[in-house]
Amino acid sequence: MAFTEAIGRMISLALRSGVRIHHIIKQMKGIGGSQPVWHEDSVIMSVPDAIAFGLEHLGYLDMEEKEILETMAETDMCPVCGASMTRMEGCITCTACGFSRC
Repeated sequence: MAFTEAIGRMISLALRSGVRIHHIIKQMKGIGGSQPVWHEDSVIMSVPDAIAFGLEHLGYLDMEEKEILETMAETDMCPVCGASMTRMEGCITCTACGFSRC
């Protein structure tokens, strides 16, 4: 549990620091583990591989930044922690974790 929380916090920090999501996915995708599982037509090798799989299939990878902002405005949910987002000075900001897109 602590391992997964640590990965989540590091991903959140990376995203808030401007690291592109595809770089995060590239680093975590394919990391092996002791108990791989099947999901549809894919094998998920470990917790980091599962997180990469989830991030890859969120649908944000093919969107441009403007479309991401519009989607976030529609859902009002933070893509990092799931808390509510608010508009502040032209940006959409998460009051819980500080994630922001301008």
